Amino acid sequence: MIPFRKSLGLAKFMVRNGLLTISTTLIIVFSIRIMLGIDDNDWKYFITTFCFVLIITTVFFFIIYSQGRRLRSEQEQLASVFKHISDGVLVLDKEMNIKRINPAAQQMLNIDDGEMTLSFCNMCSNYPGLHKLCSYQDCFVSDSSQQLIELQVVTPQGVTKSVNASVSHYVDTMHGPLSILRIQEVEEKRQEEQHQIAKMITHSILLAQENERKLISRELHDGIGQSLYSILIQSEVLKQNIGNEISDDHMDPLQDAIRNTIEDIRDLSAELRPSALDDIGLIAALRKYFRMYGQKFGIQVHFKVEEEGARMPAAIETAFYRIVQEALTNAAKYSQTDMIDVQLKLNQTSAELKVRDYGLGFVITSELRQGVGLYSMEERVKILGGAFDIQSKLGEGTTIQVQISNSDHFGSKS
Repeated sequence: MIPFRKSLGLAKFMVRNGLLTISTTLIIVFSIRIMLGIDDNDWKYFITTFCFVLIITTVFFFIIYSQGRRLRSEQEQLASVFKHISDGVLVLDKEMNIKRINPAAQQMLNIDDGEMTLSFCNMCSNYPGLHKLCSYQDCFVSDSSQQLIELQVVTPQGVTKSVNASVSHYVDTMHGPLSILRIQEVEEKRQEEQHQIAKMITHSILLAQENERKLISRELHDGIGQSLYSILIQSEVLKQNIGNEISDDHMDPLQDAIRNTIEDIRDLSAELRPSALDDIGLIAALRKYFRMYGQKFGIQVHFKVEEEGARMPAAIETAFYRIVQEALTNAAKYSQTDMIDVQLKLNQTSAELKVRDYGLGFVITSELRQGVGLYSMEERVKILGGAFDIQSKLGEGTTIQVQISNSDHFGSKS
C-alpha cells in the first residue's frame, strides 16, 4: 500500500509539472541551438538534444519532489510530536510572548485558544506566593547554563502550579531568536511533600507565636501588673501620711488611673494567653473569656458542652480557643448580633466546635476566605488534620464548624 501511494504521489507530481518540464526543456534546447548556431532543419540533433535535456530536467524535478516530500514528512513528524508529546512545550520570542503552545501545555496551564497571546512573564513566578521578582536579564529562560529548574506558574484562572522547566534556543528565519520551553508538572508525591513542609512551617510559626504570647502575657501580668500594684499600694500609704483634702483630690484620680491600667493589663494578658488555658483547660478558659466578652461588648454568649473523658491535647485546645476568640471578635465588629451560640463536643478520639451568631451575615468570597482572620482559623484546623466549614447568609448570621477526629492527636496531651 505504501509503495503504491508513493508511486501515485510521484505520478500526480509529474502530471502537474509535465507541461513545465517540457516547456523548460524546449527553452533550454532552443537556447543551445541559438548559441551554437545549429541549423533549424537538423531534426536529428534537435530530437537527440531534446531527449537528453528532458531526461536531465525530469531528474531535476524528481530530486525537487523527493526533497520536498522528505521535508513535508519531517514537518508532519515534528507537528505530530509537538501535538502528542506528554510534556508541555511553549515557543517564546525574545519578548517572552508565547508564539506557539502544544495541547499538553494548554491543558497543564489551563490556557484557552483565545488566550494564546499571553506573556509567559505574567504567568511565571520563581517564588511561591509572590509576584514577579526577576527581570528578563535574570530570567532562567535567558540563562542557557541552567538545565532544569523548578518554578511556580500562575494560570489565567489564578491557580498556582509547580512545574519543572528546561529551555533551549534557536534562531528562526522569520521570527528571529526563539526559546523552546519544556515543562513538566511536579509529581503528586512532590506536591504532597511541599504541602507537608508548608504545614510544618505554619505549625512552627503558630507555635512560636503562642510561646511568644505566653511570655508577653506572663511579663505583663507578673512584671508590669505587679509593679503597678506596688505603686497603687505606695500611693495609698502616701495618701494616708499626707492626710488632707487637697492630697485626696490629687491622689484619688491617680489611684483610679492606676487601677484602670491594672485591669487593662489583666485583660490584655488574658487576650494574649489566658493562664486558665494552661492550668485548668479549654472549657474553664472559654467560660472566663465569655464573661469578659459579655461585659465588654454587651453580647450574650450561650455555651453548651458535651464532655466525655479528660482534657484534649494542648494543640487542639489552643486552636479551638483561638478560633472561638477570632469568631467572637469578628461577630462583635461586623455582625451586629446580640447573641452567640458556642457548642463544644468532646470525646476520647474527636472534638467538634460550632460557633453561630444571629447577625447580618455576609457573602463568602475567595477574597474574604484569604483574609487574615478566616485564613488563620482554617490553617490551624488543617495543621491538625481537621475539617473547617463556614456558612453565612445575609440577614441570618454566620456559622463556623470545626471537627478534628485524628487519633494521633489524642494519644498525647502535650
